[in-house]
Amino acid sequence: MQRSATGGGLILLAVVALALSVPAAAGAQALGRLYIEALDADGRVVPGLTASDFIVLEDDTRTRIVSVEPVGPMKVALLIDNGDRMSQFNALNPLQDAMEAFLDTLAPEHEVAVFTIARNVQRRVDFTTDRGELKASAEEIFLDSGAGTFLLDGIKEIWERHYEGDETLPVMVLLLTDGPENSRNYSDRQYAEFVEALIADGVTVNILQLSGGSRGNSVNSSVMRGYARNIADNTGGVYETFSAVTGMPEWMRRYAARLNAHYVEVSKRYRVLYEPPDPRGAQISAGARPGVSIRLFVDLHMAEQ
Repeated sequence: MQRSATGGGLILLAVVALALSVPAAAGAQALGRLYIEALDADGRVVPGLTASDFIVLEDDTRTRIVSVEPVGPMKVALLIDNGDRMSQFNALNPLQDAMEAFLDTLAPEHEVAVFTIARNVQRRVDFTTDRGELKASAEEIFLDSGAGTFLLDGIKEIWERHYEGDETLPVMVLLLTDGPENSRNYSDRQYAEFVEALIADGVTVNILQLSGGSRGNSVNSSVMRGYARNIADNTGGVYETFSAVTGMPEWMRRYAARLNAHYVEVSKRYRVLYEPPDPRGAQISAGARPGVSIRLFVDLHMAEQ
């Protein structure tokens, strides 16, 4: 720990050593992002902290804090692949059951929106905490035989058009198949910028992928699996596959419970946005007003199980 003299006395600094880099998609003026857990002497979360209660440094340069906000609640986009491969699996009833299991288990304070991503990206229900409205949308989902799936375009469109961009805990959960990826062609550079933008914006993408059968071994299926695993891994999400459609409801129930447990931990933190120096430092340190014990985190990634 270090100590820093300020107008209000001495502030303890917690230090995180990082090889800092700015994603190319974010640009040189991107704000720095840090998550700070702030507890009192009894281990309870200290509420109501503001920018004046913290300091953030990169190396020895003190930064200007732009905003300090508590993390959460979650804002969850549920993306449903209702296309040809799901139809081949005859998976409508398990798919609807999986959506209901997820909605029944996810804590009620979190907003959820429902989208389908086969043939085109269609919003079924906008972000809401109304579980009745969301469950009704599950009952109205249909499988579109012959329709291809838009994985990359779906994630990109939903993030850019349906989120505000200032959410402290944006989450995407995809029920996906291993069918062909019908999104537009992305060059290596465009794909890297796409993923880097998700990382910079703090979006977590979690994917459950239904695969199996001879059609699931095609080159197009391999492309879909490669993108799905890469995006989940890079955004700190979960990627799992299964071959029995009957497994969907239990996975979605378990994953909603895991999201609930994760939220209990990250809701103790504040998201701190600050103006980084130019050039960026190699190390971040931060401090809080006296009486507040802090821990620093660079992201909200879920712990591996």
